[in-house]
Amino acid sequence: MKKGLRYIAIGFSISFIFLSFGLVYWQVVRSDALLQNPANRRLILMEERVVRGGIFDRNGEILAQTQITDDKKTRVYPKGEVLEPLLGYATLQHGSAGMEASFGDWLLGIKDATAEQEIKKLFQLPRKGNDVVLTLDYRLQKVAYEGLKDKSGTAVALNPKTGEVLALVSQPSFDPNALDQNWGELSKKPGSPFLNRAFALYPPGSTMKVITSAAILRSGVNTGDLYNCTGSTVINGQVIPEQNDKAHGWVNYDTALADSCNTYFANFGVQSGDQQFLKAVKEFGFGQTIPFELSVPPSQITNQSPVPKQLNTNLLAASSFGQGEVLVSPFHMALVTAGIANHGVMMTPHIVGQVMDDQQNVLYKTNPQPWLTALSTEEADKIKSAMITAVNEGTASPGGIAGIQVAAKTGSAEPGGNSKTHGWYIAFAPADNPQIAVAVMVEHGGTGGGAAAPIARAMIETALSQKAGESK
Repeated sequence: MKKGLRYIAIGFSISFIFLSFGLVYWQVVRSDALLQNPANRRLILMEERVVRGGIFDRNGEILAQTQITDDKKTRVYPKGEVLEPLLGYATLQHGSAGMEASFGDWLLGIKDATAEQEIKKLFQLPRKGNDVVLTLDYRLQKVAYEGLKDKSGTAVALNPKTGEVLALVSQPSFDPNALDQNWGELSKKPGSPFLNRAFALYPPGSTMKVITSAAILRSGVNTGDLYNCTGSTVINGQVIPEQNDKAHGWVNYDTALADSCNTYFANFGVQSGDQQFLKAVKEFGFGQTIPFELSVPPSQITNQSPVPKQLNTNLLAASSFGQGEVLVSPFHMALVTAGIANHGVMMTPHIVGQVMDDQQNVLYKTNPQPWLTALSTEEADKIKSAMITAVNEGTASPGGIAGIQVAAKTGSAEPGGNSKTHGWYIAFAPADNPQIAVAVMVEHGGTGGGAAAPIARAMIETALSQKAGESK
């Protein structure tokens, strides 16, 4: 009897210890994570006694703020749908999403709280949150939005030297004002307006060739050697066609990239070997979590593994020109483009410039940091040279700008089935001193030169004429 009671007592003691550890873990170690979760009712209740901070672009344009009328708080978005779904929303009825959710700890004065905020939080007193100043330039954001209006797609612009996000547009979008009243209609609206396409995964098509270039260059291929493109090739029994079966004739590396020759990259990609190709994609960040304030899914080479240990010949050939099972986010392709522009160094992307309290004291400021070194300077220069040729003589010419040398690459990615190809365009300018790198993707837009290049060109023109990467 005593032995049984002893076992029961020990069991209760062990259970109590585990329960205590659990309480400590969730209430102390993971308390911030729980508090920041948009589904947490405590966070929603906190909204009732905290004036959520504002969100501003780099030049002080108000993107989101809380207005108080007769003790009633209303979250307003002066720019309407131009910043959606990136900016997101914050309502008591539907919680929060986008930046409003991800930056909720700053906006509610939880993260980097001042002493005054901590005291008011302790005694549950009304208080003000912090303001978040973004690296976005609203002027550039609006140009990209207008270019994508009535289309499905996305456009991303970065400062290649700092990693600052200058624009991030996804279409279709929605007006976050009066969201509660329109929730039912928006939820059923075709095109998924709540989906941020900049962070979704798509086949990259021929834009992948700038990454495959690294493997080809490292394999010892003489980029001046000529290759005869006859309109298609057969690799290990698999037919690799050119777009519209076009025969490019004799091409070297530069003209193959400029003309977007699939068979050149398939043949030399296979010749380079799967290990050289997989090493290159890994160095460009495939299979890795991108260190960004918002969540971006890792890009992949295969469905089984983002970056497998080996790749069979057929899949390697298809992957070399961005087909097969390759999937990448437009945001990641913007980073790839910025890395080539920045002599092979991919900077850590960031969209928060600084955070300030209600007295305008700076609580946090982002400093540029490198993320990955994907290429040597020599490799980056060779790829840039081919991208310049693509603009001056090849498929990327629709993105050319008089008086400014643009370096770019087009892509037409087959999504599968009988659907029209996705149109891609990646570019940076000026080529000799890049100030902006962009990636534009238009869903089922056809060719990158026709659908995406005009949008990229308008963004680059705006950035360079108005210096969108600089604050006033």
